[in-house]
Amino acid sequence: MRYSRENLLHLIERDKFLKIIESFTNATDITIDINDVDGNPLVEHEFFYGFCSSVRSTPEGLRRCIRSNAEVGFKTAATGEVCYGTCHAGIMLMAVPLVVNEQFWGSITCGQMHLTPPGEQGIGEMLRATADLGLDREHLIKTFQEIQVFTPEKCQAASQLIQYVVNYITELIYRASVQEQKNREKLRSMHEAKTRAELENSLRMAELKNLQAQIKPHFLFNTLNVITSLVTLHENDKALKTLYALSNLLRYNVQHPAELVPLHQELKYVQSYLTIQQTRFGERLKTRIDLDERLLDLPVPFLSLQPLVENACIHGLEPKEGTGGLLITAQAREDRVEIHVVDDGVGIPPAVLETLRLNLKRPQLALPGRTERGIGLRNVDERLKIHFGREFGLLLESRPGETRVRMLLPVNGPVKTGGLNDVQHIAGGR
Repeated sequence: MRYSRENLLHLIERDKFLKIIESFTNATDITIDINDVDGNPLVEHEFFYGFCSSVRSTPEGLRRCIRSNAEVGFKTAATGEVCYGTCHAGIMLMAVPLVVNEQFWGSITCGQMHLTPPGEQGIGEMLRATADLGLDREHLIKTFQEIQVFTPEKCQAASQLIQYVVNYITELIYRASVQEQKNREKLRSMHEAKTRAELENSLRMAELKNLQAQIKPHFLFNTLNVITSLVTLHENDKALKTLYALSNLLRYNVQHPAELVPLHQELKYVQSYLTIQQTRFGERLKTRIDLDERLLDLPVPFLSLQPLVENACIHGLEPKEGTGGLLITAQAREDRVEIHVVDDGVGIPPAVLETLRLNLKRPQLALPGRTERGIGLRNVDERLKIHFGREFGLLLESRPGETRVRMLLPVNGPVKTGGLNDVQHIAGGR
């Protein structure tokens, strides 16, 4: 496997690395380091605790920890697979390779865990390995014994999840970085031939294209937390179903074919998203999709429907007590197609609703003080207008107990007006 000498921090911001480490530690109680190809940690963090924190508090102890991580990292670079080993003090280590475009960019090492409770021999070897660090002997023994014991099954599940999620984020940001550079180089070469308005529109398209290809890191790690919890509870069927749904989401993000895709592809993506949310909400979430089968090939912008569904789940249904319903409908009228995403959640406060509506009317892409919900709606609305014209886009309606987002699209292809047919029910009724 080829080694990449480019610094991963050029592709992924330091804060995102820290978020990866924090989220994984909170979800699994396993602390990780993200290392470059030479085994050096890319970011410093304070998520180690107890025994490991004490050893790392000394310069020599930290040096040995880094060397241990590097050694197991080199093993995973050689095999391209998950590798196991022990650190200088005898604690279990697990390494996962970071591979992008068949290049080894570094490794993730997981530590601060035992596979079996340490016995007298293990404690003795630890004391000999740390004798010259000047640390309190009794404290080392106590904290060494307090390190959590994990089953091999949980370690294996955690390694697979972190490898999949982090490789995805690395590859996604890498591709976005390369694509953004290509767009800007192309725009510079066309500058003399284009008017200022055309140039600004192209730059806006480049930014939108970068925005549309992102899955929010917090969603990934919330899902990771859910899957890890299911594995811990031995609910393997649910964990596998959720993992497959996450896999579909990630694959669709990375491998999407075009800026416009058939509606049935977007619905398949939404179904995978709702499968994950169904695992989180349980019986609290009831969802249904009703649409005319003749609209399944309707072209829509890539990743335009899922943000609306996510807003409904997070801002409408999650704060609601009891069961919540989500309905997606689509129908063709004489001059347009309307897709509605409706939830019976808490609704949008009038002041927030007015702000969201005003933001949808403003031509500027970068507006100060927007909420995460506003950014997602604005992104979808702007792409609809760029592809189909200013008369199309999103309309918002909300009152206590119901929020409705209407997506307006042009009638395209062999779509005829007519009644609605129920074509699929994702989970339960409404």
